[in-house]
Amino acid sequence: MKKRLHAVAGTLLSLSMAGQAFALGAASYSSELISAKSLGMGGVGVAGATDDISDSYTNPAGLTALKGTQVTIGGTYVNASPSFTNAGSQASPGLPVGAVSGARATSVFIPNFGISSQFLDGKLAAGLAVVDPYGLETHFDGDSPVRYAATDARLRIIDITPSVAYKVCSGFSIGVGGDYYDTIDGALDHAINESALNTKLSGTPTSSPDGSSALAATGDGWGYHVGATLQPNEHHKIGLVYHSNVKMSLSGNVQLAGLTGASALVFGGQTFNAAATAPVFIPQNVQLGYAYMPNKKWTIEADAAWYDWYDARQLGITYSGLTTAQNSVLQSGNPQQFDPRKTLNFGLGANYIKDDVWQFRGGAYYQGASLPESAFDPAFADIPRYGLTVGASYAITPAVGVDVAYNAVIFHTRSINQNQIAQGQPGFYGSFDNFASIVSANLNYKFDTHF
Repeated sequence: MKKRLHAVAGTLLSLSMAGQAFALGAASYSSELISAKSLGMGGVGVAGATDDISDSYTNPAGLTALKGTQVTIGGTYVNASPSFTNAGSQASPGLPVGAVSGARATSVFIPNFGISSQFLDGKLAAGLAVVDPYGLETHFDGDSPVRYAATDARLRIIDITPSVAYKVCSGFSIGVGGDYYDTIDGALDHAINESALNTKLSGTPTSSPDGSSALAATGDGWGYHVGATLQPNEHHKIGLVYHSNVKMSLSGNVQLAGLTGASALVFGGQTFNAAATAPVFIPQNVQLGYAYMPNKKWTIEADAAWYDWYDARQLGITYSGLTTAQNSVLQSGNPQQFDPRKTLNFGLGANYIKDDVWQFRGGAYYQGASLPESAFDPAFADIPRYGLTVGASYAITPAVGVDVAYNAVIFHTRSINQNQIAQGQPGFYGSFDNFASIVSANLNYKFDTHF
């Protein structure tokens, strides 16, 4: 049970690792799905090639390039089809080797909103974006080999990011933004291996039906990002941005059910509730982008980013209201080591202006896995992935336009052997796959006025 309460923090951690994709559009549930225009170009935008309100989050210095006052509202629909192929999991000895099991398709909707405006004849600009850069919803079968890690998981983090930018001179701008991260919905359900737990507590081999655990947590934290753009001439533009690390303190409640035997004696019955808190870290990162404009119709941008996960090397859970016996069970192995790898991610996108009405774009990106095998959590399968994106813009009027995009996310197969997890409890051994389809749309309105 200690392991499973840790899993909510582990799930949130792995989400953050996979999701901080330096504006790399979409990759499963937890990428920076900021706007349809950004997504259509493979999520690039650090150098300002997207020229839309997503700059408030991606690189605030780019706000000085947005004329007048602009407003956008939209959303992204994500449909993912994860799978687990058994290779001999001890947790499900009756499941044939090679059988595909464990996951059900998931669909989520992610909204976004942004506004920007210029001041002082374009020398100063300000923006506000409300985005959902991290998110998760996964479902595993109740008899899956990974059921002791997760059966249902859900995460929704909103980032409210006000930003300001200043044009120092022609071609050079700087910007700074705040990040208020609010975890409005975090949940993790999983099965409890009652046979292993009761055997350990009683010292006698015991066969018991699985119990269940349901954890819900919320929390928030503050961070910031600073950036700059340099455009020496009409053909070249460079962007650089730094995002600070963010510590979110999550607090919630775990409810255990279906307890039997020795575990029911320790926890005072078949059900048990406890309060718990845990820190979750979003890493500091540095992002670099270069945009090339060979003419007025074409813009091509390449982005790269480096993420430092040192602060997330371990996570500890703090409980309240426990007896000594309950504490000895829940605190065993606390804190939990993750030792994530530093990551490099890459993206490439292009935009073509056909005329005053139509624009077309496309892109690609790559994201590596952050978590080592020992810390892999099936609640969010941290799998290396490629993304291919296409998009278009249509100007209904000179002031009103629509952006649309599609992203196909192709995951590498990742083999995991955690048959000896949780101090001898049966674990899982097999390979994880996934494929995600992502559709995004934004409605944009531009005012000629500025202040």
